[in-house]
Amino acid sequence: MKRLCIVGASFRGYTMFASKIFHSHSDNTRIVGIYDPNYVRSEYYRDTTFNDMTVYDDFDKMLDTEHPDAVIVTTIDAVHHEYIIRSLDRGYDVYSEKPMTTTEEYCLAIREAEKRSGKRVTVTFNCRFMPYYAKIKELVASGIIGKPLSVNYNYVLNTIHGGDYFKRWHRFMENSGGMMVHKATHHLDIVNWILDDEPEYVSAQGARLFFGQGKRLYSDEPIGERCSTCEHAEGCPNYQDHTNAARLSKALYFDAEHVDGYIRDHCPYKTDTNIYDTMSVSVSYKSGTLLTYALNLFDTHEGYTMNIIGELGTIDANTFIEGDPLLVVRYRDGRVEEIRLPKEEGTHAGGDDRLIAMFFSDEDISDPLCQCSDSFDGVKSAMIGIAANRSIKKGERVHLTPILDKMR
Repeated sequence: MKRLCIVGASFRGYTMFASKIFHSHSDNTRIVGIYDPNYVRSEYYRDTTFNDMTVYDDFDKMLDTEHPDAVIVTTIDAVHHEYIIRSLDRGYDVYSEKPMTTTEEYCLAIREAEKRSGKRVTVTFNCRFMPYYAKIKELVASGIIGKPLSVNYNYVLNTIHGGDYFKRWHRFMENSGGMMVHKATHHLDIVNWILDDEPEYVSAQGARLFFGQGKRLYSDEPIGERCSTCEHAEGCPNYQDHTNAARLSKALYFDAEHVDGYIRDHCPYKTDTNIYDTMSVSVSYKSGTLLTYALNLFDTHEGYTMNIIGELGTIDANTFIEGDPLLVVRYRDGRVEEIRLPKEEGTHAGGDDRLIAMFFSDEDISDPLCQCSDSFDGVKSAMIGIAANRSIKKGERVHLTPILDKMR
């Protein structure tokens, strides 16, 4: 029986780890201890999943008492490094939610702790386990388009999904590293993984154009402090009655608000936010491949397009197409091949279930596509976002190679 402890009683920790382990892998894996500064959230985990899970008010006491096989870290991004390093130094492997961390200094500190402890950090990049991305990886690795020369990747969120980041702790750069770190780390890791390559130079642009303006761009209506008390909710496209939200969100945040004062439903138009809502980044890789990536959080719809142009052909991915997911391979001799994949059930297009099975199943599951990611994978994707933030702020091109060399 694998025994796990979890730090950070978050929505993500519950939906991606606790509930899935309980429902699908409790015969061989148990979460035996949980710590969060907000005890109400921890108690919800205990009362709804493993009822013999112990709620702790001290992280170190939890480890010293339970001696787990590994620690799962699902706190806010800015303190991932703290719990990862403390776990490693006590002799425990770590599963860290993405992004692994938010600064260059924290990346280096984690790598150093991993080396001195001899223990391992696994970053849970669930997008690698989505069949659609996995098929792209398989196609590129097969060599059918030859060496990839250029990647164009455009990802958009609608105003409800994108705006939700401006309601939560993510809206402060010091908490999340902004969306170039928190959100884009998914996508940047996917490109690193598909190319099996290492980023070398990064330059970027970013702005806050829709949210955080002190008003709705298309309205003179005043804004409120938060959705649940807003007097101007009527007609607001970002209004949500979070107090009547799904049971899980209500239990973890609104019912726990009295403990630490954390507000889950800030108005996304408040001016105190400091993250960007639209960003673009250019990355050159060691092999010479160029990536152009864009992320927007206030579109009218959601999805992405990815265009991988190689020596022998091109792979086009477009999630806006109706019907089953489709990949199109266009060869330079004029041939066109369409690859349809069945729609997947489950969170993150089935990626979460596959990731959990890979890590916590008692079966020996092979990993031919190298979907399991280590701390250096976490460093590479996080550092692109960190370097992009630096480029936006200072207007400079960032050379990543000497930074990554320090962290090998």
